[in-house]
Amino acid sequence: MPVFFIQDAHKFPDMVHALKPEPHNEIPQAASAHDTFWDFISLMPESTHMIMWLMSDRAIPRSFRMMEGFGVHTFRFVNDQNESHFVKFHWKPLLGVHSVAWDEAQKISGNDPDFHRRDLWESIESGIYPEYELGVQIIPEKDEHSFDFDLLDPTKLIPEELVPVQRIGKLTLNRNPDNFFAETEQVAFHIGHIVPGIDFTNDPLLQGRLFSYTDTQLIRLGGPNFHEIPINRPIVPIHNNQRDGFMRQQINKGRSSYNPNSLGGGCPYQAKMMEGGFTSYTEKIDAHKVRQRSASFFDHFSQARLFYNSQSDPEKAHMVDAFSFELGKVETIAVRERMLRILAKVDKGLAAKVAWNLGLHVPSDKDIAEPINQSIPADGNPADFQPVVKELSLSASSALSMANTVKDSIKGRKIAILVADGVDSVAVESMLTTLQKEGAVGELIAPRFGLVQSAGKGELLADKSLLTTASVFYDAVFVPGGANSVAFLEADADAVHFLDEAYRHCKVIAADPDALQVLKATRFGRKFPEAVTADMPIEAGIILNSDRTQLEKQFITAVSQHRVWEREDERKVPA
Repeated sequence: MPVFFIQDAHKFPDMVHALKPEPHNEIPQAASAHDTFWDFISLMPESTHMIMWLMSDRAIPRSFRMMEGFGVHTFRFVNDQNESHFVKFHWKPLLGVHSVAWDEAQKISGNDPDFHRRDLWESIESGIYPEYELGVQIIPEKDEHSFDFDLLDPTKLIPEELVPVQRIGKLTLNRNPDNFFAETEQVAFHIGHIVPGIDFTNDPLLQGRLFSYTDTQLIRLGGPNFHEIPINRPIVPIHNNQRDGFMRQQINKGRSSYNPNSLGGGCPYQAKMMEGGFTSYTEKIDAHKVRQRSASFFDHFSQARLFYNSQSDPEKAHMVDAFSFELGKVETIAVRERMLRILAKVDKGLAAKVAWNLGLHVPSDKDIAEPINQSIPADGNPADFQPVVKELSLSASSALSMANTVKDSIKGRKIAILVADGVDSVAVESMLTTLQKEGAVGELIAPRFGLVQSAGKGELLADKSLLTTASVFYDAVFVPGGANSVAFLEADADAVHFLDEAYRHCKVIAADPDALQVLKATRFGRKFPEAVTADMPIEAGIILNSDRTQLEKQFITAVSQHRVWEREDERKVPA
């Protein structure tokens, strides 16, 4: 997510405390749907933009391989002439940005809490390497005040229509860690770990994190020498005046550990910029030093509205469901009502739909206009620091909707193939070969583990059984023919549920002509016309074709579109 909850680092402990399990009962674990979190958010209008992202499909990605990354803060690029440009960093996944359905996400969490870790691990192990391109948005320092928002506000993003993302590098994850504790748990990430050519800005949250992350690693990794743990050590030798301290690994030689010195020949000393050393940007400042946010930071709703207006209709519907679920878990009615006022400042239609689901009144214009309590600087005039709503020059941004993401590949996708004894092995092998050519993975799902007898004389080995897996782990489903296999699956409640659930989650389902009766046994299959045939178009995302080559081609094309979200238009999808 490209923005954050707060603008002032001093609010970090409060935000974390509000999000943690409630202290009187230690409930809920790892969840935000409870009173203290939404009480805090409803009183912190600066969190509104972040909450819109958090309640969107961006918060439930299909995979880490299909998730964008953002630098959040505005940094500086500084060239060798000491000229500064503002910069925002992006990671763009080459597979596009995709999500799962809300109901699906909940079931994934229950069925396999390690779903995302397993997905990433298996992809790398199988050679389907996740790839991301590094992008930057660069703004000349002279243009800092040319926008409708403050570049240094961490609750704001820079729309790509205003400043395009230039792709300048590529990251490929082509190896898994050998030991997760040594290589992952002990990594000391810190935004202060920068190289010459990159520098900081006066983003107030960034400045606070520069302090807090060092403190975090000191406590988490046991002392001041956390940078000497193998995973944190620089590849090249570093010579400086840091010595001793708890858990010191490097053995330094010589008498001098200070600069200037003569006993060590003047070494080590800090390298100058022309020698490759780090030099801070020379920024001219003419202002009073106060603990106070600029008035430009108090527009909390215009970018939240921009984000909502940029979403597709299915994405907007999902946000309504997410807000309704989260606020529906809040027991204090006053907190729910306060959040509805916040949402009404973003979009009245959104607030009305959530209010209906919560059984509450839609906020009136008077309610919307009422000031929202928040922290005011001790020396500030409250009238100057009430949230304001600006009309942005940009009404929507296509880059903010996943409807406009990359949809030209099924690389890395997992396809479930439902089989039972008597299955048409030719159809199975043909589909597996096609999927492999496209970089996807097909898995045979059978009623039980072990060998599956084919309609001929051969045997197939089941990868998973209906007892140990679920449709939520797959991107699409294929049902091959074979009279005995089809009859068995049609009568198997777990197989029918597998298909119904995949349908509910808007996934593509394909079947050989002989397997049509399996689809007819499902709840969604009851909607099929009585005289339906294998070559008759039924609805988007249901692929039937007697021509095997055409069926596979249509299936690949449909799966590359990720989901058939239009299927949710009824809002009551059978499963």
